[in-house]
Amino acid sequence: MRKSAAWAAIVAVAAVAGWAAWRAGWFRPAPPSVLLVSIDTLRADRLGSYGYAAAATPALDALAARGLRFDQAATVAPLTLPAHASLLTGTFPSFHGIRDNGGFYLGDDLVTLAEVLAGQGYRTGGFVGAFVLDRRWGIAQGFDRYFDDFDLSKYDTAAGLDVVQRPAPEVVDRALAWLGEDATRPFFAWVHLYDPHAPYAAPDAYRSRFPATMHGAYDAEVAATDAAVGRLFDALAASGRLDNTVVIVVGDHGESLGEHKEQQHGFFLYDSVMRIPLIIAGPGVPAAVVPDQVRIVDVMPTVLDLLGVGAPTAVQGASLLPLTRGERLDLLAFAETWYPRYHYNWSELKAVRDGRYKYIAAPRRELYDTSQDPGETHDLSAANPRLADALAAALADLERRMAEAATPQAPRAVEPEVEERLRALGYVGASVSRAALADGTRRDPKDAIDLYNLIKRAGEDSVNGRLDAGIAKLGEVLAVDPGVIEAHTMIGNMHVKANRLDAAIDAYRRALAIDPEHEGTVWSLALAYRRAGRLEEAEAGFDRVLELNPRNTRVNFQRADLYMRRGEFDRAIRELEQGLAGGGDRAPFLVKLAEVRIELGQHDQAEAALLDALRAKADQPMAHFDLGLVHEARGRAADAMAAYREEIRVSPTLFQPHFNLARLLMRDGKPGEAAAHFREAVTLNPDHAPGYLYLSKTLLDTGDLAGAEKAAREGLAKRPDAGIAPLGHFVLADVYSRLGRERDAAREAAAGRRLQRQGAPPGTR
Repeated sequence: MRKSAAWAAIVAVAAVAGWAAWRAGWFRPAPPSVLLVSIDTLRADRLGSYGYAAAATPALDALAARGLRFDQAATVAPLTLPAHASLLTGTFPSFHGIRDNGGFYLGDDLVTLAEVLAGQGYRTGGFVGAFVLDRRWGIAQGFDRYFDDFDLSKYDTAAGLDVVQRPAPEVVDRALAWLGEDATRPFFAWVHLYDPHAPYAAPDAYRSRFPATMHGAYDAEVAATDAAVGRLFDALAASGRLDNTVVIVVGDHGESLGEHKEQQHGFFLYDSVMRIPLIIAGPGVPAAVVPDQVRIVDVMPTVLDLLGVGAPTAVQGASLLPLTRGERLDLLAFAETWYPRYHYNWSELKAVRDGRYKYIAAPRRELYDTSQDPGETHDLSAANPRLADALAAALADLERRMAEAATPQAPRAVEPEVEERLRALGYVGASVSRAALADGTRRDPKDAIDLYNLIKRAGEDSVNGRLDAGIAKLGEVLAVDPGVIEAHTMIGNMHVKANRLDAAIDAYRRALAIDPEHEGTVWSLALAYRRAGRLEEAEAGFDRVLELNPRNTRVNFQRADLYMRRGEFDRAIRELEQGLAGGGDRAPFLVKLAEVRIELGQHDQAEAALLDALRAKADQPMAHFDLGLVHEARGRAADAMAAYREEIRVSPTLFQPHFNLARLLMRDGKPGEAAAHFREAVTLNPDHAPGYLYLSKTLLDTGDLAGAEKAAREGLAKRPDAGIAPLGHFVLADVYSRLGRERDAAREAAAGRRLQRQGAPPGTR
């Protein structure tokens, strides 16, 4: 009895203690986690839950069925970076300052949703699928883990619109791995999926389910993305965390798909690109469809309201939870695109939308009743001028209030390498012409859409190697509007690809005659001069770039390369050290510094720089190759071969490691293996004459006389320098001698000896 009484007393005490602990808040349920999924280029009207019968979006439709689906959600801009800046800060572009992809940076003074939740003890992880959301633009603020990892050196600048991105399954894999690292703390995970962005290339399993049309290809991408989102939901459900997770799925902007003659997005502000899906589900969120006008800037304050966390004072959006209680907010959606102005010197566009009517401020204003005319094909501005005037006044008032709180940010120059990659993403020029910033009358984008499409098609021609066709299209553009700087620079770029350097230089000069301060064009001109061997003019061009943008450390790199070519190694070292001190990309600068040290015979210092580079970036191109050169200089052939093999692994498109490895294999008496690497070297660089000539020697050693003759002839046709050219003639002499063609053999041997004498130092001939 005493034992039972004792247990009863303990239970009673525990119950009292538990009640006291609950009253004190010790046993409060864990705060909800937050999963934010932003899907790039996703139209609202392509989801089943938004009424699209052909959709294959079961994961998103199921989410909408158990949560809030906002029928009239609008973005702030039809571009990825500005839209996401508004999503994560709850502010409009005029406040956060991001008006375009590239050339704008989210300031450290702005407070992001990730920063707020990190301050509340949340784990924070961001996982993005496209380079335009790389951390360099400031968008990663507040994230403990940020998966971008876009190695620009691995992408061909002309490889197409989709090169610098990663597919949704890879992004989701990284997000799930991070989510699995800690199941105890609440998390905020942002997962950005880029797949619906052009070009539309869904896996065959999805592509085969839709018509072989542009619309079908787009729908297939949306279906594939839905499956990736479903994996996220399933994993959270399996771990028991989905029920306590607020899930938000939102588009950043839509896609025109040919409406109003716009194929993709960025140029216009019609609903095909401005109306976005917005779905919120989770604890405390009712299941309902909300017909009211809402905005992407409202997502951040809504999430914080659900969590019981106060929003930063700068937030310009509103919590949408009152709408679930039957209250009205009467929100006005604001949108803008500066893309036509920044890139083509045509007019920017601005718009307001109240849920039914949309007003677009343009040189010729527009008004649409989106409830009756969802395709926005009937402009009502002339028929209903009073409504147009009222919405124009509302737009002006909204702009005034936003401007009062804003810190204006003009476009800033980006690194030239970054500008090239943004072109690859389809955002044709990242350097903004200063001429585009001046006040003045500009062409209405409605009147320029045909020119814009010509420019886009010219870019496609360039990607597909149809250079003259692309140049002809750009000529048509310039015949109508000779002030489009981007058309001139694109012509220059295409001439560079065709190795018509004089024509490229002329095109860049024409662009600079319009705007002498267009940094991107000055940079391209300097590179063209360098490629043409006009090194003094190249140096002057790089100096000019530095005048326009003193932070451009790429100039230090290029000037160091020029000094190396001239044998001015001390100047090259000073230039590289200056670039490193200025924040230049550490790994490539260290590799270039090591190359200078190798030229000076300073192998210990070269090795130290290379090891430092590899610590900064384990797969930095040319680092292992240069280590191989150091090992060769020290007589450590085995170490050199290992270094060259490692370079081949990490940089499969470089020909140099194949060539050097083959030389060592040839010296080791392995002509068969050497020949394979020489073949790969000339495949990767068909203009590399020494590769053909060494290949001819290895083929000769294996007894392949026909192959040796062919390779020698190919190498000599490349006009090799006098130091290596005799090898080709001597191989041919040997081949012909073995075939009994003594006269031919004698001729080739004499040619080889003649070249040897020509290439010999004075006094040794």
